[in-house]
Amino acid sequence: MTIRSLDELMPTVNFASRATATAASKWGRRIIPDNQLFYVVSGYAELSVGEKTYGIRSGECVHFGPECPHELYATERTDYYSIHFHWRHESTAPVHPGLSIRYAGQDEPCGQPAVPSPSIPPYGSVAFPSHFTVSGLEPVLTKIVKEYELEQPGYGTALRGLMTQAVTYIFRQLLDLRSASSTSLNKIEPAIAAMQLEPGRNWTVAELATMCGYHPIHFSKLFKEEFGLLPKQYIIGERIKQAKRALLHGEKIDSLAERLGFTSIHYFSHQFKKFTGLTPTEFRMQGKDA
Repeated sequence: MTIRSLDELMPTVNFASRATATAASKWGRRIIPDNQLFYVVSGYAELSVGEKTYGIRSGECVHFGPECPHELYATERTDYYSIHFHWRHESTAPVHPGLSIRYAGQDEPCGQPAVPSPSIPPYGSVAFPSHFTVSGLEPVLTKIVKEYELEQPGYGTALRGLMTQAVTYIFRQLLDLRSASSTSLNKIEPAIAAMQLEPGRNWTVAELATMCGYHPIHFSKLFKEEFGLLPKQYIIGERIKQAKRALLHGEKIDSLAERLGFTSIHYFSHQFKKFTGLTPTEFRMQGKDA
């Protein structure tokens, strides 16, 4: 079933997991009976669907449905969330997709994946793309996985509520991106590149603004318009991305916090949990157990 407007959303979660794939893990070429969100926590994977291949980095997500064959491939050790769901379904009871997944032959036509584009007044139709970047989604994904695994009374209804929250959150960020001016992004690209290259450096707004030729106040305004964040919040997000990879590779928490420019282990742990919903220790243990 498709949805014509966001108000018609009645999602049913069929499967939810957080796992770690080894390098060269491969899923497909296959066709699933429902829809899937595949969110990379750390590592790198690729999705081939239709005639396109999307690279999925940390903090990025792909979405695809039952319309055509696809293939997922983890090029390196990759920690990820996988959520199978229906956009709209009367029942909240999860139906595991495993028995209905079929593998497609190489000669089977690729086709083009359908892109849900519900109406969101007063913005009109908003496309839910095959590949996108989203921040702050991990806490709700963690709740979805825990709810699915525990199967407590009413968990199907709880999953519907959490999935509605996740999808709504994604659509809001898509709207923010659509309204942001691409010109603004071009103006602050030097600062973005610098923060991504050296997230552990104690950057000042004045330094970043100078790179782009702006007064710090005007630079902060452009930055907030583009990302909905202040430069300080953005760089903390970049630090957390690097921290997730380092934790899964065994780096000690105290040395990691110092290397990434956090003033204390306590502050690092607080920010890490704020972004991911887990403490650094919990995150590392989940990666080992997956």
